[in-house]
Amino acid sequence: MSRSEIPYDRTPPFSISYTHERETGKRPVIHHYHNGFEFDFFVKADLDIFVKDTKYTIRDGDFFFINEYEIHRIFYHPNRAYARYVINFSKDFIRSMLRESGLEEVLEWMVTQGPRKVETKPEQRSKVIALFDSLVKSYERNRQTGDPLAQAKVKLHLLLLLIQFKELAQVQPPPAAYNPHIKELIRYIDDHYMNPITLEQLQQEFQLSKYYISHLFKETTHFTVFEYILNRRIVEAKKLLEHTELPIIQVAMSCGFNNLQHFYRIFQRHVQLTPLQYRKSLR
Repeated sequence: MSRSEIPYDRTPPFSISYTHERETGKRPVIHHYHNGFEFDFFVKADLDIFVKDTKYTIRDGDFFFINEYEIHRIFYHPNRAYARYVINFSKDFIRSMLRESGLEEVLEWMVTQGPRKVETKPEQRSKVIALFDSLVKSYERNRQTGDPLAQAKVKLHLLLLLIQFKELAQVQPPPAAYNPHIKELIRYIDDHYMNPITLEQLQQEFQLSKYYISHLFKETTHFTVFEYILNRRIVEAKKLLEHTELPIIQVAMSCGFNNLQHFYRIFQRHVQLTPLQYRKSLR
């Protein structure tokens, strides 16, 4: 797999893990995306995460939320202590509990409005860590015994953590401004990936030199502009193959591939399956 090809993780309806290392060492940059939400709590950390159009500096006590299908990259700083909880969950896993408790808007707010990163004060962390520890214990018990009470506790603790995230987010100051050019460039690509996009077109649209655009994009995202466009199109094609019955040629055209043979070649190179094989693998 080349550096420009981004791994795709198909995650289970719910999973949680805890990682603890005395130091991170010289870890490579990790980049991927998945079909569920990711919800992290960093007990110890000194790293950066790039998601969509922004780089976030992560420190001890930070919550972090990543939406479905969002490409994210983690940049580790060597020789730093590292400990975090990672939750992956689908909307369907907790949908019924959110609806029955009248809290569907909590997750919707996190997806559409809330900040990705929420900082905690030292005195708040023991409560958060206790919730995560209880969640881990309930999850392991449910996996080992199939105890329905443990399954209910998993959902309850997850709901409490989502509520905690929102409550903390609403009282923290707004994040510092980030490079507006990157935000605008990525927003433009996200809105127009189904159409041809060239550097000359971006230069005219944003009144910036195409050389500056190329340098800024690569320096900030570690992708070339065309690598990002291509990966964006592959992500959208996967969504359509998974959630619709559109013919393969219509999927290709809807995602900016104007040649079916080219779509098959690029898709298979990135996914190691043809579009049809990928669709069948989801059934």
